[in-house]
Order: sequence, then structure tokens, then C-alpha cells
Amino acid sequence: MSRSRLHTQTGDRVDDESAEREVDRDEADEAGETPSEAVEPLEEDSPVRRGIGATSWVALAVAVLFGISGAVAWWSSHESDDLALAKQRDAVRIAATHDIAVLNTLDYRSIAQGLKSWQSVSTGTLRDQFAGVTEKDQQLLADQKKISTGKVVEAAVLDVDPASATVLASVEVTVRAGSDASAEPVVKRNRFSADMTRSGGQWKVSSLQQVAVDVS
Repeated sequence: MSRSRLHTQTGDRVDDESAEREVDRDEADEAGETPSEAVEPLEEDSPVRRGIGATSWVALAVAVLFGISGAVAWWSSHESDDLALAKQRDAVRIAATHDIAVLNTLDYRSIAQGLKSWQSVSTGTLRDQFAGVTEKDQQLLADQKKISTGKVVEAAVLDVDPASATVLASVEVTVRAGSDASAEPVVKRNRFSADMTRSGGQWKVSSLQQVAVDVS
């Protein structure tokens, strides 16, 4: 085959290939496809896309963790405060239930011992008043020949803080006449407002006032 013939065939083949590329490019344009020479978008699993996604997720995870830890800390603190307050209210109620019952209990046969019991559950001015009861007054109490037994049937803590509290209590006082064993006991129902004060690590009564009962 002569060189001119070869050149002609090769040229024809090159022309044909160029024409095919032009046709392919035109078809791609009509189909809305991106030419091969254009910059293609990043694939989902490309290293660059993975880097951007990982960074975003890490930032989001950190923000969420900080938010959760803050909420947990607030919730824990709030729950802790509520639990401490509930325990304190329970301690006040238990102490008031015992102390108010003691302050409504007295046996004419042991007045001095009864007064000591009153002093043990009271504090402040109230305790001083019990300590100041004279022998003459003790004799007057003994002469009544009465035995009173107090029982708190219900107690509610109205207010409380670390050093003081106010309690409202319903009390039944059973009174027996020691001089007449056959006499029926008399049950009296009263309501008291007690101020409780923390003294020496214990809750004690600092004031005790009878409250009128509304019978309407």
C-alpha cells in the first residue's frame, strides 16, 4: 500500500472519530448530561465529601452532648434539692409528732419527771418557762390528780427552712381522774400550731399555741 493511500485512510479514520465525538457531545447536551470535560460534583463517598460530613457530625454530636450533660446536671441538682427538702420535712413532722404529744402528757404522780420531759423536747423561751415552774406550782398540778396522755393524730408541715419550721397538728388528749379508777376517761380534741427550731442537731418546739377549731 502506498504512503498516500495510507495517509488517506488514516485521515479518514481520524475524521470519522472526530465526527463521532461531536455527535456524542451533541447527544449529551440534548440529554442534559454534563460533558466529560466539565467539573463533576463530589461523589457521596469521596474523601472530600466524607471529610465535610464527618466534621459536621462531630460538631453536632458535641453540641448535643453538651446540651444533654447540662440538662442532666440541672435535673440532678433539682432532684437533689427536692430530695433534701422532702427529707427535712419528714424529719420535722416526725419530731413535731413526738414532741407535741409529750407536751400534752403529764402524770400527777410524777410532776417533776413530766416537767423534765417537757424541757427535753422544747427550746428557747418555752424551755425556760418549763424550767422555771416552782415547787408550789408543781404541787398545785399534783393536787389535781389528773393523768393526761397526748396523741398527735395528724400533723402537717406548713413551712420549713434549715433552721426553723411551722407545724399544724391535731391532738387527742385523754384525761383520766387518778382519784376515781371507775371514772370514764375524757377525750379532748385540740389543734396546735407549733414553731419548731433546730437545736443541737435536733428539731424541738420553741412555741406552742392552741388554734381555734372551726366547727361551722
